[in-house]
Amino acid sequence: MIIRRKEVEDIKLIKKWLLIFGRRKTGKTFLVENFLDCDEYFFVKRDRSIISKKDGKVINYETLTSLIKRSLPDGKTVVVDEFHRLGDDFLDFVHSTKKGGKLILISSTLFLSKNLFASRSPVLGLFAEVPIGLIGLDDTIKALKKPGIDRKFLAEMGVLLREPIAIDYYGPDEDPRKLMARVITHSLKTIPALVGEIFAEEKRTISASYDGILRAIAGGKTVSSEISSHLFSRGLIKKDDPSLIQQYLSNLVEFGIIKRIRVYGRKRFIYKHVSPLVRIFYYADEKYNISERALDEKEMERLVEEMMPKVVEDNVRGLLAERFGLEENVAEARDFDVDGCLLRFRELEVALEVKWRGELGEGEARKIVERLGRLGAKRRILFVPDKRKVTAKGVEVVDILDFV
Repeated sequence: MIIRRKEVEDIKLIKKWLLIFGRRKTGKTFLVENFLDCDEYFFVKRDRSIISKKDGKVINYETLTSLIKRSLPDGKTVVVDEFHRLGDDFLDFVHSTKKGGKLILISSTLFLSKNLFASRSPVLGLFAEVPIGLIGLDDTIKALKKPGIDRKFLAEMGVLLREPIAIDYYGPDEDPRKLMARVITHSLKTIPALVGEIFAEEKRTISASYDGILRAIAGGKTVSSEISSHLFSRGLIKKDDPSLIQQYLSNLVEFGIIKRIRVYGRKRFIYKHVSPLVRIFYYADEKYNISERALDEKEMERLVEEMMPKVVEDNVRGLLAERFGLEENVAEARDFDVDGCLLRFRELEVALEVKWRGELGEGEARKIVERLGRLGAKRRILFVPDKRKVTAKGVEVVDILDFV
């Protein structure tokens, strides 16, 4: 299955040189190779040797710089994948290179990508920044949609296939939850490595702090004070102080690993995992230590069953916020919560409830309508697996096909 991403058209409109960055296995290389016209494509290996994908030959650094110098003035497009492995000398070379053609740099580490935009960087201002995160839910839904498709299947499979490594496991007759369990079961080393590579250039203690943050969030500690307490209890920070982890949180948000969501009407934020696979892996590893023991696929299926409604809720809230062009919030109060509050200039436009577990009875439907009504939003939306099976007055009942 090939999923065309909405980022492709945006990238094609950018005339500047490009820095494409994001964590491993988000499809950066696939996007560039399959959807952009490239004259030269070079991949830098860990040992700093360089492969020309045009002919498969291994070249040295001097040959690479010579080819770039020759190609760019001729208006050609040159790609250097995992360029950060070439070090600071390469950035100095880029700075001195005559501007022309299109140079595309790709990186999967945070350390050097951030240095590229530091105030003293020799290449500051030369590149347009193009972060590549997971595939958009609307893109996966478009690729999957066909007449008569089961709507719950469409939504859950769409969520799973946002993670590119799951695409190779896909089958049209697969159950999304069983498929997700299979992907995780057979990726127990791969999934933590997806985010671990980002921090490869950081000190080991710092990398451990990032890992601790991801585990805390997966375990339901979504506020910075809860996260700092978790890290302090494990000896990863010197004192229980949320200010000590703010930069770590900002870096994780910037690189698309987690997202920061405002709590409606309150001066605080919560943090959520972006990747459903990473979220469930860390949740399961914290709770059941799955990375260090033999894991039965049936056991993982039970964990996926437990987590899927929460994963769908987060993805649906993000999808609707993007589709409506609104700011994504959640509502938390002493006596009730609301899954989504979507704002325009601080005005509450949409109150959202996602009902994804079990049947929706008449009594529960009334409670949802009442809960949404308490916020005074202009629109009240109830998102369900299949709206044809739900009747509720006083609320818009929608499903995934309303947003394709």
